[in-house]
Amino acid sequence: MTARHQVVVGDQFIRTGQPHKVYVVTRIDERPHHPPHARLTASTPSGDQITIAVGTLTDRRYFMPAPVSAG
Repeated sequence: MTARHQVVVGDQFIRTGQPHKVYVVTRIDERPHHPPHARLTASTPSGDQITIAVGTLTDRRYFMPAPVSAG
């Protein structure tokens, strides 16, 4: 399975060590000859946005899937 199949729009992640800010995948960018990247938007009032390589996003040293809220 390749990294591009591990992350889809709508997935939620937190930065390792920063569980207070949840990032939501809003776009996957796949271009020829480049690794896939994900556009993330923070689910905070600021709505910070970052673009990160999918390989980094799936590396638990840097990001982890956000816990699923029960409710």
